[in-house]
Amino acid sequence: MNKKIPLWFVLLLLWFALIVILTFGWDVWRIKTSRQGVTTKTDRIIIAIASFPSLVKESFKEIGKPSTLISPDLYPNINGLKTEKKYIDSNYILLSTYDKKANQSVAKLIRLSDQKVMHQWVPDYDAIIKLLGKQNKFWPDQNRHDLRLYHPLLTSDGSLVFNNVLSPLIKIDKNSKLVWSVNGIFHHSIEVDADGNIWVPSVIKPTAFLPGILTDYKDDAITELTANGKMLFQKSVAQILVENGYQALLLGMGQYEKDMLHLNDIQPALTTGKYWMKGDLLVSIRNRSAVFLYRPSTNKILWLKAGPWLNQHDVNFVDSTRISVFGNDVVRVFGEDRPLNGYSEEYIFNFKTNKTEMPYTAFLKKAKFATPSEGRADILPGGDLFVEETNKNRLLRGNASNVIWQYVDRIDKHSVAALSWSRFISKDEFKRLTFLKTN
Repeated sequence: MNKKIPLWFVLLLLWFALIVILTFGWDVWRIKTSRQGVTTKTDRIIIAIASFPSLVKESFKEIGKPSTLISPDLYPNINGLKTEKKYIDSNYILLSTYDKKANQSVAKLIRLSDQKVMHQWVPDYDAIIKLLGKQNKFWPDQNRHDLRLYHPLLTSDGSLVFNNVLSPLIKIDKNSKLVWSVNGIFHHSIEVDADGNIWVPSVIKPTAFLPGILTDYKDDAITELTANGKMLFQKSVAQILVENGYQALLLGMGQYEKDMLHLNDIQPALTTGKYWMKGDLLVSIRNRSAVFLYRPSTNKILWLKAGPWLNQHDVNFVDSTRISVFGNDVVRVFGEDRPLNGYSEEYIFNFKTNKTEMPYTAFLKKAKFATPSEGRADILPGGDLFVEETNKNRLLRGNASNVIWQYVDRIDKHSVAALSWSRFISKDEFKRLTFLKTN
């Protein structure tokens, strides 16, 4: 026998549901607008429930989605190396890219004069994931088809050191076999100093920086390791700033955000001069648009400058008096990087004159070079500029006013391989690669 549900009961349920929805919505608003953010277990549960519809939507979007290492083609007229006026480059590139046959990220050492692949590395990601999944509790579930071989550092014996962005640090040999891995969370640039030690950004987790004040803080750190993967030095960048009197730069420039610094490059000085010593570090912190010169032996910041570059991604020593800064030159608006002038810029700061110059503006504008995030730039011997437009997957070489060559690693007529911080290898550096003589 069917009984009709009283109207008053239906209205009561609707009223109760409305109260629950309004209360839940207010809680989400409270957590998102609070300076403290998510602070309790209840807060985490509320945010997890609120995020569930987006998670479901993203899950359906991922079904059948191609690898993130494959990108739409923005330069249909470029296939491999495209030179201007039949220019012949006698140097090499270490290309961090995607290989369709292997269906994963690989590294290729390419001779530019004829685009011959001199050597290729294809990491066994299945074996690496299996090993690191047991060792590292911060290593998430990974799909080998989406892992990036990030900023590979090539040694003379053919080994590569790389990370996968917020991953353990990994070393493979010339045959792509795993040599060692360092437990931890490493990301962005990998550079070597005059003593052969490796400098790489990392994250200290759990953080000990301002407990009880900051929540879920991404504690970026400067890290030094030996060539064998032994950690020699690690220091929180936030601690460095506070201990050197830059507390306001860190904590007083707007509201708190989890990724306040976004450390993305550590460049060791290889020689001693008037303005720095061998072993000093040039450090880039994107989310403060700041670059500083740091001496680890004394824990002193020798020099710091914010801008004119904006949200930069690469710093380098140019000579005994100058440094370069690759400015993405974007404004970060609600998680979106919006170009300020329509192109990225290379800045050169002169310690002797205390002035900043931009000698490559004409080249970068002519090439319509713009990468809202990531990107690399190196001033080559002779003054040419080598740049990676990471977000658009293009490499370029140019001088003060013109494009010399462009490179796109094409997959097919409609797509190209995503790049992950490639390196320019000079012909002199190539001669020091002893492993090629034994192949």
